[in-house]
Amino acid sequence: MRANRRELLAAGMGLCLAPAAFARPVLPGDAPSYDARELTAVPNEAAIGRRYWSPGLNEGYVPQGLTVHGDEILIAAYRSTERDQDNGPARLFRLGRRDGRLLGSFALPATYGHPGGLAMVRETLFVANSGRLLALDFKESCRSGECVPLKETRVDKAMGPSFLAASGDRLWFGPYRREGAPSVHAVSVARILAAAEAPVGLADAEATIPLPLFAQGATFGPESSLWIAQSSGNRPAFLSRLDARSGAVLARYPAPGGIEDLGHAPDGRLWAVGEAGTQRWNRWSTFYPLVFEIDPGKLVAG
Repeated sequence: MRANRRELLAAGMGLCLAPAAFARPVLPGDAPSYDARELTAVPNEAAIGRRYWSPGLNEGYVPQGLTVHGDEILIAAYRSTERDQDNGPARLFRLGRRDGRLLGSFALPATYGHPGGLAMVRETLFVANSGRLLALDFKESCRSGECVPLKETRVDKAMGPSFLAASGDRLWFGPYRREGAPSVHAVSVARILAAAEAPVGLADAEATIPLPLFAQGATFGPESSLWIAQSSGNRPAFLSRLDARSGAVLARYPAPGGIEDLGHAPDGRLWAVGEAGTQRWNRWSTFYPLVFEIDPGKLVAG
């Protein structure tokens, strides 16, 4: 069948006006199959180095806690694809820090359905869930492929814990708050692992400093400063660097939306994970469901 001149011209215009197909960057890990969007341009992109897809995205996992242990990045995530479901079956994923390769994973107890923070003290891995703190034998958990608990401790919910950071023989943790005057508390690991069954409370804190609102994660960086990740849904997010003695905010940097927990690598870089673009939070304007490296020296305040 022959087409007339007008039909050919219209067809040509249609080809010209068709939306361009953009190639996603090839990153280690399993790319999301549920959304073909490009990664969003994010604040302080020049400070971001290596990037990996967050593990378990296609299975519905939402990353929360993160810590760095030697050449591994550990990520705690729960499974949920529904906006109104804020907990679910949770796993601990192990990624190679240098290449993003999945090294293994194991399930967390059912009571840790929203594992907001991770921290490592020697070979003991601590997992935070509001009102609860779990200590695991990390080596044995990796060897067996199953969670090997050492102790579980209840925590006064006024203290969270919504996130964790380790410094020496102390764990630091605090609550996620949208208003008020929250604090971050330091409790000795010896107290947490003691045989006593009494919940950890405010009286157990060896140090307490003010905490910014919307705190999602924390880690100690160079010069013993305390870094805090702050985010709230689809709103702008930030990294704040605090004086670990007074809590004074030394600097504040725009960060990718949906940023969650933080870790500090031996080379001085920070690592973070984001939940924006997971199946549960896939309607936000930010699409950045990544584990990503941050060079603190390249951050620009704003």
